[in-house]
Amino acid sequence: MAGLGAMFIGMITGGIAMFMMFMLVCIFAAVIFIDAYRHGLKAWLWALTALLFNFYSLPVYIYVRIKKATLKCPSCGTKVGGKTKFCTECGAEVPEFDDGAIAKKIIKIVLIAFVILSVIGGLYVTIVSELNP
Repeated sequence: MAGLGAMFIGMITGGIAMFMMFMLVCIFAAVIFIDAYRHGLKAWLWALTALLFNFYSLPVYIYVRIKKATLKCPSCGTKVGGKTKFCTECGAEVPEFDDGAIAKKIIKIVLIAFVILSVIGGLYVTIVSELNP
């Protein structure tokens, strides 16, 4: 009978870990979508790539975004390059962005999430091994 209880606890903790991983991947895809949209890239394509390939798509996304980054003018919505200070269409000032700082923030979020999931996985293994003699 003790084996059934351990199996039940293992199923619950495994389900919780899988749900948390799914939520983490969805949050990751949402962050990629928002960032890609903000920089004039194909946001839906990058979000789908993040959902399909999870965190393996992050280095590719950061490389492409740094190479092809553009911003939208806050006044007229025209795409402008990341290095320009004024819009070529309306002359409005375009805010600067630091690609390195944004990339570091994304990597930091992913690493924190990885540590959290590793701790949950370690707890899962510990609980299951204690319950199964």
